[in-house]
Amino acid sequence: MTGRDESKEYKIIMTNRENAVIEGVENVESFDDREILLETKMGLLVLKGQNLHIIQLNLDEGTLVVEGHCKTLDFMDDKSAKGIKGKGKGIIQRILK
Repeated sequence: MTGRDESKEYKIIMTNRENAVIEGVENVESFDDREILLETKMGLLVLKGQNLHIIQLNLDEGTLVVEGHCKTLDFMDDKSAKGIKGKGKGIIQRILK
């Protein structure tokens, strides 16, 4: 068991590679117009594309709505995500953690 509450649903709904609704989001690690790194109930998720914009984020409900052109969704388990998780943080923040 990973310690995550897996009783709630984890879901991704994408429409025409332009809009995505993601449920089960626990945190947004980093984002820009080409990449969004999310911590979800099932591990890390990297959304890559062009002109990506977070339209709505509700961490209490665990939902995220994204607009833009999505090129890839990468799912990472905890082992392969160790180096990526601190990617959006400055070097001082990573050292002091």
